[in-house]
Amino acid sequence: MPFNGAHARALRIATGRTIVALAAAAQLAPDTVRAAELGRRQPHNRVVRALAAALGVPVRELQLPMPTDDIPLATVRRSLGLTQREMAARLGRSTQTVSAVERGGRVQLALDWAAAYSLTLPQFRRAHAASRDLVRREAAARTPRRTTHSRGESA
Repeated sequence: MPFNGAHARALRIATGRTIVALAAAAQLAPDTVRAAELGRRQPHNRVVRALAAALGVPVRELQLPMPTDDIPLATVRRSLGLTQREMAARLGRSTQTVSAVERGGRVQLALDWAAAYSLTLPQFRRAHAASRDLVRREAAARTPRRTTHSRGESA
């Protein structure tokens, strides 16, 4: 799920800590904490766990609910802080299979895939469809359009 940097910052300020102090407690670089709080980048799971532990809150308190309408699977995976290789290991599949599914390719055992992406089955199906639609839109944008002349002849 996406990291809620604003909430993490509010918790840090409420505990009276500076970025440097929180970074030290979480054993992270201050720039990493700053970037996570400001939303410059989506922190990896390890960073989120370290911040949650240093702030004394459960990990889910530092996460935003994941909207799933029109969000492709690759975006969901990245929001979990996972690479394709890590997702492949989680699923016991090859990175090529993960890549193909994230481009809208055929899925077997969709429930297993949904669990790996931390989605319900309906959410996974919508995200998978969004992935397929994105690939189709990108392909259509790369394909030159044929122009027609006034008599209906193509150029």
